[in-house]
Amino acid sequence: MLEMRVTGLGLDAASKTPVVHLRQVDGEARLSILVGAMEALSISLMLNGEQIPRPLTHDLLLMCLKALGARLGGVEICDMRDGIYYAALNLRLADKAIRLDCRPSDAVALALRAQAPIFVRHTLLAPDKASAAQAGASSPSQETASQRPDAATDMARQAEARRKADNLTGMLLRGRELPYADPDVERRYRELLRALEPVTSRKM
Repeated sequence: MLEMRVTGLGLDAASKTPVVHLRQVDGEARLSILVGAMEALSISLMLNGEQIPRPLTHDLLLMCLKALGARLGGVEICDMRDGIYYAALNLRLADKAIRLDCRPSDAVALALRAQAPIFVRHTLLAPDKASAAQAGASSPSQETASQRPDAATDMARQAEARRKADNLTGMLLRGRELPYADPDVERRYRELLRALEPVTSRKM
């Protein structure tokens, strides 16, 4: 395992999904992982030293651990399967070690709050995997399996698409022209609106 630190947040050029950037503490190894919008916000608050009046989910979890006498000893980004990264929390409760599966985005957000170390399995930093993870954050390429957004990001995208569709539908109902001068483009949008299916909910 290599110890890593968070160097910042970015935005994937192709998918417009937040990306958290990690770099080896005593080396040059890097890793970039796509995260959900809410997790990116939680990480950003810590990176910028922002204080909020009420605890967010990650703050609440650490408060619960403290109340139970447990502490976060560190987090590990330990595996990658089917283009998805996996992580684990290493907890200490009295003389007992507890390991819990979690998402890398949650692991990073918790580690920053607890000032706990972040470790990445060295096999995840092999040239093919590391370059694939970083490519999406630096160049506008087609989305790959490693850039697959999580359920929260996907739901946010669907909500934004539905909002735009509702705006266009409202304009049509009010008899207004769509914001396109080309009649063929307007016709295609009308057909698209008629063909829209309800957004299906996905489990988080």
